[in-house]
Amino acid sequence: MINELILASIISFSVSVRTPNDETKPLDYEYSVKAENNEGNFTYLEKIDFERELGVHYLDFVGNYNYKFDNDVFVGLDVVEKESKDIFYRITNCGWQHDSGFKVGLSFKQSDEYSVLANLGYNKTFKQDDLDYIVGLSVKSNLDDNIINVKSEIKKWFTERVNVFALYKHEYYNDKEDFQFKVGVGVKL
Repeated sequence: MINELILASIISFSVSVRTPNDETKPLDYEYSVKAENNEGNFTYLEKIDFERELGVHYLDFVGNYNYKFDNDVFVGLDVVEKESKDIFYRITNCGWQHDSGFKVGLSFKQSDEYSVLANLGYNKTFKQDDLDYIVGLSVKSNLDDNIINVKSEIKKWFTERVNVFALYKHEYYNDKEDFQFKVGVGVKL
């Protein structure tokens, strides 16, 4: 089983450099490393971003882990520690996930206070020839706490193991927002 997890993993790297909004500050940059597996009963994503924005260094970590049992019941864990956006939470998820990509359940948030949220989502990978298109939407809410994630990613495979990707992701955490667009290279182990 461990070999199957490792062999299904994709390691991705991306780099960006941009001119800061404040011309007196050094160039902003971001280096990102991501490991993911979008197929099978156990799916995960781990991403670390090292960045400098307006001269301040940040380390962001995102981890999403999901296990789907044979009866379509799932359990999962979301860990978000984004220093750059001041967004921090841990969520334990459970519910029902259909093969079509739809999922419904409950989420238990652990941060300053413990709260229960309704969890609705859709995650699906569409494949055509050497292209993968991954779409995802997740809404976790109890009307006081609201976490919404929208993701769209396209991968062009050059070989069985090497791809280039473009990623769009938007996250809303109550009154905070994080938007990302990245282009990078992925390698399947």
